[in-house]
Amino acid sequence: MKTRTALSVTAILLISSVPGYAREPLEDQWSRVPPPPVPDPVAFVVPAGLYYVTDTYVADVVATSDATTVYSTTTMHESTGTYARVIDIVGTGASSPFDGVAFNGRGALTNGQALAGTYYENFVLTAGGYVPVSVVFFQDDSETRRQQGLSSSTVAAKASASPAPAVTSGERRDEITLPPSIKARLPVEPSRPTMRAGISLAPDGPTLASAEVLRGRLVQFWPRVFANDVAVPIRSWRLVSAQPDRISATTGGTQPLAAQWIRMPAPGVNWSLRFEIFSEVAPTERLEAEITVTLRSPALVK
Repeated sequence: MKTRTALSVTAILLISSVPGYAREPLEDQWSRVPPPPVPDPVAFVVPAGLYYVTDTYVADVVATSDATTVYSTTTMHESTGTYARVIDIVGTGASSPFDGVAFNGRGALTNGQALAGTYYENFVLTAGGYVPVSVVFFQDDSETRRQQGLSSSTVAAKASASPAPAVTSGERRDEITLPPSIKARLPVEPSRPTMRAGISLAPDGPTLASAEVLRGRLVQFWPRVFANDVAVPIRSWRLVSAQPDRISATTGGTQPLAAQWIRMPAPGVNWSLRFEIFSEVAPTERLEAEITVTLRSPALVK
């Protein structure tokens, strides 16, 4: 009995002392790194004709030169982060459903007719989309008063000496030759901002033309858009190159592209990511951005 017990203990000790052999898993046996969740971007409804405001309303101006009075609007060249669109263009004396809605009102000629001009609706961009905040009227009209106190013979003599075309009260300011002092006060039409796009490795980081990436490392690439060099919200992006071995998505909105490379490129070869990007400022303007990726090869991460 004692002999049998001793043999059993020896066998257990021999079995436990047998070395274990391990092997490096093959490349395709590495556990897949789950891509970060990419929520669906908020489907903002962009009002038709919306643009980014770069010239803001300052005041209504009434300027008189001789017998001609010009009704105009002055603006200041600045970006307040707001948006606007044209909602109605009216002629002299014509009514509009927005009469009485504009915060600066709508003036009238000396004969009581409502001024010609354009109604604009202003918006701010919130987490829930574009929210209308106000309506403004840009007046754009003129009138010429008849000169009083002149005899009929004097008026006829002046008319024969220097005939001039008749000017009606509804004539627009762009059809009248105005003195330089008045022309300088005329409003500047809103200009479209200069747009550019780029790729960053952080939500608010600088845009990069190239980046070094470790083999097997999950890296996030953030598409960014700038209007007059000011960062503006992204509406959507699409990856138009497909070189990463693993990616979180091929399209997105406010979330970045998460990418991972497992295979090494041929010596001296660099890969690149090219994006098609649309912004909230100019929803119909297609922008492109590209970043070159240089792959380095340390050990793969688990």
